[in-house]
Amino acid sequence: MTVWMEDVYRQYKPLLFTLAYRMLGSVAEAEDIVQETFLALTQSGVEDIHHLKSYLCKAVTNRCLDTWKSARWKREQYVGEWLPEPLADGSLENDPLQSVLMEESISYGLLVLLENLSPDERAVYVLRTALGYDYRAIAEMLDKSEAGCRKLFSRAQQKLDGAGEGLQVAVQPERSKRLVEQLIAAMSRADAGALVQLLSQDAVLITDGGGKTRAAIHPIRSDQRVVAFLTGVWRKWEKNVQIQVVSINGQPGIVVTAEGQPTRVINVVLNPDEDRIERLYMMINPEKLKHFSL
Repeated sequence: MTVWMEDVYRQYKPLLFTLAYRMLGSVAEAEDIVQETFLALTQSGVEDIHHLKSYLCKAVTNRCLDTWKSARWKREQYVGEWLPEPLADGSLENDPLQSVLMEESISYGLLVLLENLSPDERAVYVLRTALGYDYRAIAEMLDKSEAGCRKLFSRAQQKLDGAGEGLQVAVQPERSKRLVEQLIAAMSRADAGALVQLLSQDAVLITDGGGKTRAAIHPIRSDQRVVAFLTGVWRKWEKNVQIQVVSINGQPGIVVTAEGQPTRVINVVLNPDEDRIERLYMMINPEKLKHFSL
């Protein structure tokens, strides 16, 4: 790789990774697509590329759309609930655009909601909200009309509003940290009463084991059932594990490690109208935790 290409790689890799990750919800696939894009760049006539950033974003977006099509059957065959791979913020700390990416952090709750969008809707939404492209630029990237992209964005926003049902999916580090710390304390005491006070009455817990480890196949609904689940798993965790609060996708979450390896990652979504937790997402699929580093 030439010195020029190394500079380009360092400059654009974080941006392209965050684009691919938000498009696919997979760290591994995002990394592969970024590497493939730069490999193709080294084999092309880069001197003819006038707008390198847009060129690279278009290449990554198209690869993500192709990945969506080829992986559709995997989603249909997936065992239990499918959740995006969580991303520890510290894993980006050596990238030059870290501060920019942190300012644009996408909450895990919103990443989950993006799964309700079609590939084209997701592409337009991410390019518009995460990277700030105008509709004309997005239309050129996706080979669509500007009006069509506006319609896709409007449709995406309507789906997200409907799927979110008023959930507070914005990044709220301070509020989340306080509730997460209280959640850990209540679990450590097996204090069902305290746990109920931390959860909304219609709280939902979703686990993703992917058929690789034992997990709830269906969402666990209501505060009482979620509390029963949490107090039950705590008895299994309390020995030979470490539990800590870690910044995940821009806000505090829970990481359970055994012998230095993450075995559970829990993200929370807050209720906008009360100081309680509305959703808990628990990743326990070992395949999706391979790239999770503290």
